[in-house]
Amino acid sequence: MIMPAPLRNFVLKFLSLFFLFYLPAFIKADEILLENYLTDIEIANTFEERKNGLMNRAELKPNAGMFFIWDKKKIQCMWMKNTSLELNIAFISNQGEILEIFDMIPFSVESICSSRKVKYALEVNKNWFKENSINVGDKINLSFINDQ
Repeated sequence: MIMPAPLRNFVLKFLSLFFLFYLPAFIKADEILLENYLTDIEIANTFEERKNGLMNRAELKPNAGMFFIWDKKKIQCMWMKNTSLELNIAFISNQGEILEIFDMIPFSVESICSSRKVKYALEVNKNWFKENSINVGDKINLSFINDQ
C-alpha cells in the first residue's frame, strides 16, 4: 500500500522532529562530567585525606562525593572503618574509565580492592551510580582534577 504524499510528508517530519529532540536523551556523551552530577566533590589526594576518607561523617549530601587520587596506578583497597554511611565506590583507570563499582558495608574493616591497577576512585551515596545511569565502562572526564 502506498501512502498518500501529504501523510508521508507528515510522518517524515514527525519522525525527523522525534529523532532530533528525543534521540540525544538516549545516547550517552563520550565522557561524563562529574560536575554535572555532583554539586560537591571533595578531593582526597594526600595520604592523610585518603586514609580518613569519609570516616566519622554523620551524612553525605545526596549529590556529593569524594574523589580519591593516588600518585601512581596500582591495586587500590578501601574499607569502611568508622564509616556509618551506605556508600558505593567506583575504581577508575588513569584514562577515566570506570572499571568496577562496589557496594560498601558500613563499619566493615574488610578491604575491597580493585582487580586492576587504578589511579582514582569515587565514593558516593549508595545507589548514586544506578540513579544516574552511570555504569562500568563509562568514562569520566578528569579535567576537573586540574582545577584543584
